[in-house]
Amino acid sequence: MCAEDKAVKQGLDRRRYERLAPFYDLLELPMELLAFSRWRRLLFHNIRGGRLLEVGIGTGKNIPHYPENVSFVGIDISLRMLLRAKKRAMGSGRSVELVLADVEALPFRDQSFDAAVASYVFCSVENPLRGLREVRRVLRRGGRARFLEHMRCENRIGGALLDLLNPLVRLIGPEINRRTAENIRRAGFRILEERWLFTSLFRLVTAERNNFPD
Repeated sequence: MCAEDKAVKQGLDRRRYERLAPFYDLLELPMELLAFSRWRRLLFHNIRGGRLLEVGIGTGKNIPHYPENVSFVGIDISLRMLLRAKKRAMGSGRSVELVLADVEALPFRDQSFDAAVASYVFCSVENPLRGLREVRRVLRRGGRARFLEHMRCENRIGGALLDLLNPLVRLIGPEINRRTAENIRRAGFRILEERWLFTSLFRLVTAERNNFPD
C-alpha cells in the first residue's frame, strides 16, 4: 500500500471511530458484562513500572483498573474517544495523560516507557506489525507489554470459518482472523505467557522487549 492509500485508510478508520464514539460502550456492553470487564482486571494484574503506555485507550474502559503509583499515558486515533476517556478518568479519580496519536507512528522517544498495555487494538490497526514495532521501540529494554486480544482460532475448522467471515466483518469493524501472537514475536518481543481466556479466540499475552540491538 502506497503512502497516499495508507493515509486515506487511516482517515477512514479515524472517522469510523469518531462516529462510533458516542455508542461504543453500549455496543460492547453485552461482552463487557459477560467477560471483558473481568479480563480487563487480569490485564493489569501485577503490572509494574513507573511509566506505562496504553495503546488504543478508546473510551477509557481500562482506566478504573489502573494500579496506583504508576504514571499513565493513553493514546488513541480518535479525538472523540479521548474526550470520553477524559470524562471516565475524571469520574474515577485517576490521572492519565491523553494523546491523540496513531500507534503506527508514536510521538515518543525510544525507550521512554517501562511497560505497555493494549486491549482489542491490534485486530484493527491497519499495519499491526508496524504498530507492534513502535510499541517495542518506546519500551525500555526488558520492558514488558501485555496484550488482551482476539485472534484467529488455532482449531482448523474455527480458523477457516473466521477466514471466511473476515471480509464481511472488516467492513464494519476489526479483522477477526489475525495471528497476533505471531506478530508480537515478529515485532521483537519474547512471549513470556500466552493465556487462552475463551478457547484460543481470546488471549492474554505477556511479552518482554528483547535485549537485542535495534
